Order: sequence, then C-alpha cells, then structure tokens
Amino acid sequence: MKKRHLKTLGIIAAALLAVVLARPTQFTIAAGLIFVIIGEAVRCWAAGHLVRKKELATSGPYAYVRDPLYFGRLFLLTGFCIMGGPWCLVVLIAGLGVFFWSYLPRKYQKEMTWLEDIFGEDYTRYAAEVHSLIPRLKPYPHSAGKAWSFKLFWLENREQYFILIVLSIFAGMLLKYYLLSKGIL
Repeated sequence: MKKRHLKTLGIIAAALLAVVLARPTQFTIAAGLIFVIIGEAVRCWAAGHLVRKKELATSGPYAYVRDPLYFGRLFLLTGFCIMGGPWCLVVLIAGLGVFFWSYLPRKYQKEMTWLEDIFGEDYTRYAAEVHSLIPRLKPYPHSAGKAWSFKLFWLENREQYFILIVLSIFAGMLLKYYLLSKGIL
C-alpha cells in the first residue's frame, strides 16, 4: 500500500476515533466549526496554487506560510477536537504530539532537501523568509503572484476528496450531537 494511502487511512482512523469519543454540544460544534472553516479554506486556497514537482509555490497562501496545507490541517484537527468536547482534547494532544515530534521532523528532512535540490537558491531564499507554519504579515516579496486555479484545485491536487472527508467528519459530529441530545446514546 502506498504511503499516501496509509496517511489517508491514518487521518480517517483518527477522525473516527474523535467521533466515537466525541461529546459535542451546540457550543463546541459552533466553536470548532470556526477552526474547520478556516482550515479547509486555507487548504482550498493552497490547492489552487500548488504545481507539485514543477514550480516552487510562492503565490496565494504560499506567500505567507511555507506549508499552508499542513497549516490548514492543524486548524482542522483543532476544530474537530474542539467540536468533540473534552475527550477529544486527548486526541488533539496526541495528534499534535505525533505531528510536531514525529511527522514534521521527517518531512523537513526529506522534503526540504528535495526542494533545495530541485529549486536551488530560489527555495533556500524562500525558506529563509517564509516560515513553515507561522504566517508572515506581509506577502513574500518575490512571490510568483499567480492567480488561483480551479484546474489545480480539482484535477491536479484533488482537494475535493479531502473536502469529502471533512464533510463526513462534520456530519459524524452532528449525528453524534443529535443522538446524544435525544438520549439515544
């Protein structure tokens, strides 16, 4: 099985665990939804600017943060764990731990070297000026300035599948809230 599929299965398993542990309320759903909307909006924006392995992405959200897809994913994780209530905070802490102490260091080691090999000094300068997960206040001065592309979003990066996962988790949280509020669970 490809690593990409394993990563997707891991995300789905964590999402199912969050829904099983969830004790959502109207307040936690509303508060978490703010984070979820921001997270998916950033991911959609980024997916419309990313041309993998061919161009150094510096336009759109890449002008502010080097890894907007991961940035958006962190907002999604946080939002869904807020939706789920207290027990999901354990999932959040575990998820953040895995992300920052296991996944991200390996990603940096592999991906940054690879990007430096492909894009050379352009990437080195970009990485020195744009942080991975802490956004700049002003856009990167050497940004490509490209417009958002539906073709990149839909055909190349296929963000619609990730949106389906996000909508499914949200529906699971709403269903869990309904079942709890009716005393069924």
